[in-house]
Parts: sequence; C-alpha cells; structure tokens
Amino acid sequence: MIFDNAWRSTRRRKGYSILLIVVFTIITAAVVVSLAIMQAANSAKTTGLANQTVTATISMNRSQVIKDAGGTGTDTTDSSSARDAAREAMSDMQLSLSDYETYASAAGSLLKSTYYSETAGLTAVDGQAEPVSSSSSSSGSGSSGDSAAAGQPGGQGGDMGDMGGGAGGMASSSDFTLVGLSSDEALSSLGITVSDGQAVVTGTSGTVTDSDDSDGDTSTHDAMVTDEFAELNGLSVGDTFVAADSSGNQITFTIVGTYTSTGGDSGSAGPGGAGGMGGSSSDRIIVSMATLTSLGLDADTSSDTTISYTYVLGSGADYDAFVQACSDAGLSDSYQVQSSDVENYENSIEPLLNLSKFAKTLLVVVLALGAVMLIAMTLFSIRTRTYEMGVMTAMGMHKRTVAAQMVVETVIVAVIGLVLGTCIGAVASVPVSNKLLESEVSSAQAESTQQVRNFGRELKGGAAPGGASSASASASASGEAGASSDSAASSDATASSDASAPDSGAAPQQPGGNGPMGRMTSYVSTVNASVNLATVGLAALAILVLALLAGLVGVIWVLRYEPLQILADRS
Repeated sequence: MIFDNAWRSTRRRKGYSILLIVVFTIITAAVVVSLAIMQAANSAKTTGLANQTVTATISMNRSQVIKDAGGTGTDTTDSSSARDAAREAMSDMQLSLSDYETYASAAGSLLKSTYYSETAGLTAVDGQAEPVSSSSSSSGSGSSGDSAAAGQPGGQGGDMGDMGGGAGGMASSSDFTLVGLSSDEALSSLGITVSDGQAVVTGTSGTVTDSDDSDGDTSTHDAMVTDEFAELNGLSVGDTFVAADSSGNQITFTIVGTYTSTGGDSGSAGPGGAGGMGGSSSDRIIVSMATLTSLGLDADTSSDTTISYTYVLGSGADYDAFVQACSDAGLSDSYQVQSSDVENYENSIEPLLNLSKFAKTLLVVVLALGAVMLIAMTLFSIRTRTYEMGVMTAMGMHKRTVAAQMVVETVIVAVIGLVLGTCIGAVASVPVSNKLLESEVSSAQAESTQQVRNFGRELKGGAAPGGASSASASASASGEAGASSDSAASSDATASSDASAPDSGAAPQQPGGNGPMGRMTSYVSTVNASVNLATVGLAALAILVLALLAGLVGVIWVLRYEPLQILADRS
C-alpha cells in the first residue's frame, strides 16, 4: 500500500519528480565518473607492476650518513668535523660481493636472478691505444684527460645501479673503464649492440677463456670496445692493444667485438652517462668477471674497484618484500634499496594519481552539495504538501506511514536517477577521464620542460633551450635505452591502459622533473577508466544514502506536524 501510494504520488507530481530525477542523475553520473577514475588509478598503483620484472640495487644513503655524522651543526668547527666524519664514513661503506650475496640469500624465492659487474680504472700506455675522451691531449701513461669521472657511480636505471654505493670510484688518473661482467644478463643490461665480431664471453668461472698468442701462451685477454675507440686507434676485431693498471702493470687485450651503446653515447661523462657506468662509455672496455679476477682487479683484491650488484625480482610486490627482507637481514639506514623500474613507473602514473586526487575532491564536493540540495528540495516539498498530509492523517493513516511514504517516494526517484546516471557515467567515464588526464599530462610536461629550460640557463648561461635541439641534447645526455633525439623532441605516441595496469611503455617521452637534467619520463597518457560492478555498487550505495538522508529529514518534519492543527490552519 505504501509503495502504491508513493508511486501514484510520484506520477501525480510530475514536475517535481522530474526535477528530482535530474538532480539524482547528475549526482550519480559525477559519482560514477569520479569512482571510475579513482579505481583505475588505485589499480594502476597497486597492480601495474604485478606481472612485470623489477630490478633493484642497494646503494649508500648519503643523506643518512651525513645526518648520522652530525652534519647539520651550525658551529664552523663542528661543521668541519662533521664533514670529515661523514667523508670518512662514506669512504669505508662500499659493500663487498659477499655482502650483496648475503642480501640475495635473505631474499630467497623473491629473486628471479642476480647479476653484477665490477669496474676498475686503467691508464693509457705511451705509444699504445689512446682514450677517446682525451685523445687530443693524452699520449702517455700518466694521461688523465677527462677521465676523472671515469668509474664514478652511474645511475642508469636498475641495470648497473649505483656501483654499490662506492665512495668515489677509481682514481682520477684512469683513462679507460674496465668492466667485468658476471653473466650474459649483466651484458644485456648495458643496452649495447654488437656491430662487429661477437660479444665477449661473460662469467665468473675460474677458467679464463682468452685468446692465445703465437706461442700458445694465454697472455692476452678477450675484450669488447666501442666503435669510436676502435676507429680512433685504427683497430679492428682480432687486433690487440695495451693498457696499464694503477700499479703500472701492462695488460694486453684482444678485441673480439666492437659495439655501440643504445642511445648513442660517444663521450658522455659523469654520473648517469650513457651506458650507465659513469665516465665516458666510449672508453669502456668490457671483459668477463673471470678476466677481471685473473688480473687482480676485482673488488676483493683492489680497493679502487667498485661493484654494481643488481637483483631481479618478479614484481613490484616482490620489490616491497625484498626491501623488508634486506632490513630484516641487517641492512642499516646508511644504505637504501632502490629500483629505477618502480621509480619510473611511479613517475609515469603521477598525472593519473593527481587526477585521482582531483576525482576524490570532486566526489566529496558533489556528495556534499547533493545532500544539501536534496534536503532543501525535500523540505520544500513537505511544506507544500502539509494539507495533503493532514488529510491523510485525519483519515486514520498513522504519521509513521505518511513519513514512510515520503521516504519511498524519494527512493523511487533516486533509483530512476541512479539507473540513468549510471548509464551516462558509464558512457562518459572513459572519454572524460582521458580528457582530464590529457590536461594533467600537459601540465606535467610543461612543468618538466620549464625545469629543463631553467637548468639550461643556469648551467650554460646562454639562451634557454627548450626546442627540438634542447630535447635532443637531453636525450643524448640521459643515455637511457631507447631514447633518441627525435623521439624526445616530437614523439606523439600514447600509452593505452586498462583499469588494472596502464602501459606506460608507449607513452610520449618528456623531460622528467624528478631526476637530473635530461632525464626522460614516459607518462601514462590514456586510461581505460571503465565502469564495473564495484563502481556501480559504490555509486548505488552513495545515492541511496543521500536519498535516505533526505527522507530522514522529511520524516522528522512530518512527525512534527499535528493533523488537526494542519486542517485548522487550512480552514
């Protein structure tokens, strides 16, 4: 009976009912779109790396070391003492190979594999091969050229990591960077392409497979060099060249292959240079780890050799568990576990997360305004129906029944508005979310570009870069695998994604604002924020709560009225 009366009343008061349905429809559509965006962003954050391999490294936490050393003191003497203490602490903090393997054992089944490289410095020998980076000025064994940076910790991705958090790398007199690789996986992580010959045999086996000289003695060591190095020194596959270690011992290498670095390196110096090893990767000599050990240049033997140890994990969740496992195994706060894969992914979905925050704010505002509007409309409706309610109660209908009818009327129009609003929201959620995300991405790109321009003015002192040439320079400086000058300047590709895992791999590459100058960030530019049952359920719950809230206010007002007084006032 209550439902029948409510339905007839709703049909009789068509104008008011239609207005109420429109309000509920608009609120529902906004709620559905907001919830769809929030769920897509949350799913992207939690499951985006669920099925993707993630690499991790352990490096020194310099900020924590300086803090522990009391580097924040204001007194000049204290500050100087704290700096000395911090430098001394950092100089002794390079992890050994056994330390890295200890944390690998602690991770257990979380790891899919591990690989590492060790990096030492070599100097040029008079009359022998010259380094590319200082070929115009060096000719002797004491030549250093621009190789002071050689061996500095590189930060390229999760590939070669931070050199294990070494405290300074090789000595500043190094002309060449000698890299020993533990496995083919370590070689693949360098992002190089063999242009002639073959890749060097990697590994840590005690048996060094190197080239024999004419007398049958193993006196030369197989190595790979860059095309630039080979061309400068007139060398080709099968030729030999000589370099010296820090003690002056001469080492003869046989070139088994030449290569180019992905992203075109040719002399990018400093941390994060192309190739990920720091210094000029044009002067990088690649050998097996066994060769490096046989030369006495491994980290266990030489204090000037740095280690880059990489842990390969199955997913982002495994990465979080790995961080905890390292902490449980005794890794102090002076070190930190990092993953460029996780950081790059989080950077790529940053516009989406910002959009999710906006959607959350919109949801709260819409629900709050909707509640106020519905309560006001309910009170207005009750005030215009006081005589009707007085007649119904005078005819013997209990006031609770009248109040219940008012609530049912509100619920009926709410359900109609819910159905219409859900349909509209389902249709609009994807294009609206992508349009809003496009705006967020554009804003992030503009901010990043401005930061790159600011860096350019500060570092170069000339006209602000920012055009295609600027983007090309940034791409070349970053040395990241797959980033070319053209794509940095004009890529229009977009990343498509579903609600569970956005694919940022095809997104346009733009200068990132969270890293060094020239770092590229591939933003997720599209998201399939489709409506699912969870979205519909939450939207229905929100709308019904609003309807019941408005109805509850109506109940309170109905129960306040006295039917005889209503009729008396009417007469």
